[in-house]
Amino acid sequence: MKDRIILGLHFNSSDPSATLIVNDEIVAIAEEERFSQIKHAFNQFPSKAISYCLSRGGINVTDIDCIAIGRDVPAFPTVVAEHFLQVWQNFKPIGSQALKAHARIISQHPPELFRKQLEQQLFRGIDKVNYPEIIYVRHHLAHACSAYMLSEFANATVVTADARGEVDATNIWSAEGDKITHIQEWNIPSSLGWYYTKFTSWFGFEPHDGEGKLMGLAAYGEYKRELDEKVQEVLHLTGDNNVYAIGQRFFLGEFTDDNNPYTEEWISMFGQPRSVRDDSNFSKYHQDLAFAVQLNLEKIGLALVAHGITQTGFEKVCLAGGTFMNCKLNGKIAQLVGPDNLFVQPLAGDNGISLGAALAVYLSKGWDWSGRLNHTYYGPEYSDLDIGNALDKRNLRSRKSQDIAQETATQICNNKVVGWFQGRMEAGMRALGNRSILANPKNPLMKDIINKKVKFREPWRPFCPSILDSEYQKYSAEGGELPFMIVATDALDGVKDSLPSVVHHDNTMRPQIVRKNTNPLFYELIEFVKQLQGDGVILNTSLNLRGKPIACTPDDAIDVFLNSEMDVLVMGSYIIEKASTNV
Repeated sequence: MKDRIILGLHFNSSDPSATLIVNDEIVAIAEEERFSQIKHAFNQFPSKAISYCLSRGGINVTDIDCIAIGRDVPAFPTVVAEHFLQVWQNFKPIGSQALKAHARIISQHPPELFRKQLEQQLFRGIDKVNYPEIIYVRHHLAHACSAYMLSEFANATVVTADARGEVDATNIWSAEGDKITHIQEWNIPSSLGWYYTKFTSWFGFEPHDGEGKLMGLAAYGEYKRELDEKVQEVLHLTGDNNVYAIGQRFFLGEFTDDNNPYTEEWISMFGQPRSVRDDSNFSKYHQDLAFAVQLNLEKIGLALVAHGITQTGFEKVCLAGGTFMNCKLNGKIAQLVGPDNLFVQPLAGDNGISLGAALAVYLSKGWDWSGRLNHTYYGPEYSDLDIGNALDKRNLRSRKSQDIAQETATQICNNKVVGWFQGRMEAGMRALGNRSILANPKNPLMKDIINKKVKFREPWRPFCPSILDSEYQKYSAEGGELPFMIVATDALDGVKDSLPSVVHHDNTMRPQIVRKNTNPLFYELIEFVKQLQGDGVILNTSLNLRGKPIACTPDDAIDVFLNSEMDVLVMGSYIIEKASTNV
């Protein structure tokens, strides 16, 4: 039987990516930012990601049966324009800045542009009769498929939420067997993504990038009724089947100026926005306001899931969409439904749309799909020969190890900050043990050291623990498989004292539970750490510098090493050390 080959694509937006599926196997997932080393690779065509996917699969473009694009491009501009006309009729007067933004959205995805890009970037030199079939997939359906089809649940309530798809921003789906049925949607401006991103920007963080910073800052705040009431003016629960409503005037009204996307009422309620260049400490007011913003999102998210379960009758829950990159929210949902009843697709943002679009085509064609997503190691890998050549070109002294896991464990337990570059690169925002910076979680100074000297980022930002599966119950009473650092859990009493650099200010942690069958070398490394200091846990963060994507190639890893105060870089069998330093 001929192979079934699907290439999923996401482009003309932020986080372009490509996914190759052959028969019922994910062969490759790649984000263009990793190859260009430009974070989010906004509006770049994923040419290098596609090239990698085809190379990994050993195929040519003409071998592809179908190209799945995770956007309903034919809906632009007519269907999208009709929606905004209705918005403009229902809300008057529309602010001039909102009108300009809506016009950009309407014209953002013309079908002829997509076709032209494919012909110029992918089909060049190919006769039109040999073009693969092109299928456009509704954006949120791609999110829904990526969540449900990779969960291995027989049925589930699926919730998708982000800034927007075509005109929709939040959806509930009923999934059973090989069918995903749409139940309910919320259209822009009723967007949880718009809500959280607007506050992200106001706090001085980069929109569509700094939302995790806002979530991290919220841990330092506390509940204040006055702030909670103000935030609910922007977004609030309705207590009925609508679940939530957004304060449209804050998104559609007249802003103070083109460079300040806030209404006079917003500024009166919350104050002037912080500059993105303001690195000063956040005041108690800002911490408490961040707490209120996060708490409100959690209330809405929990209500959506509960409402969805009522609508579908299915207690298992699958989540995707950029809103569910919020691990604190996901942790609350896990507590609501039970961790074994929850699957959060780890590429929940738009970087996972190419994956979801390819899966949606599988579903639409009636092809069988089975299997839970247990890891994200679908990127490029490099041999010792590749690594050695990269080191030689940079004139870096190194040595080869006969036991790389044991030697690296010793470095970590000696309080060295270690870059770890092994195997196939992870897809998604989290480093899961192949493109990582590793350190000793027992050292109370380590969080500050890495934030200041390696990541060059805000001092209050937390780090995650990678934990052996056999050890996890020592640190949290909450169950679940948790392989992706995307669900926050509460640490048990005393864990913050013993592992101070991986437990956040609010006593939560974002764990990766490591299993031997998914990453044997990383598992072996953590086992050696346990032998040396008693805990099968290490601090794990992504191998990159502030403002840059995760390292893809040996050269990228070397750049991180040379441009930070990292002590050791371990790549394949090679160990590269800087001058001896003690923490």
